[in-house]
Amino acid sequence: MYRVSFTGYRPEKLPFFGEDDPLCAELKAKLRAQIKELIESGADIFNSGMALGVDTWAAEAVLELKKEYPQIALNAFVPCPEQADRWKKADKARYTKILGQCAKVITVEPRYTKCCMTKRNHALVDMCDVLVAVFDGKSGGTKQTVDYAKSKDREIILLSPI
Repeated sequence: MYRVSFTGYRPEKLPFFGEDDPLCAELKAKLRAQIKELIESGADIFNSGMALGVDTWAAEAVLELKKEYPQIALNAFVPCPEQADRWKKADKARYTKILGQCAKVITVEPRYTKCCMTKRNHALVDMCDVLVAVFDGKSGGTKQTVDYAKSKDREIILLSPI
């Protein structure tokens, strides 16, 4: 048994426009297939940072696969309670629905701080054996998370966003 965390881009950093784009559907299918492969090799705990985009899609794929593999669990690592406060209504509803299905919800900071996202990303790495990263080299939080995982000698599985 081992633990898997996810990192990846928010929608605005991805090379397609919206979830209706066929490229987005392909990325979601790659994520799901990778998660299924990890489950079949013994992964049982999955951790999401619950950001829009890759984090959300990975969490939804885990929850979908939980129907087939009831032994797996999803944990949410939320940077602060206000994470979704400024999101669109539909995104907030999706976020709340996912949180309600998590085995654990870990809130990293009691309120927003300029470093709460970084602390969340470090917690995701610290609490995993394998990091699945939707990453193509762009600078930002995903790159910092991948670099931190390298410094902690975590196994990293890279998935291209396209």
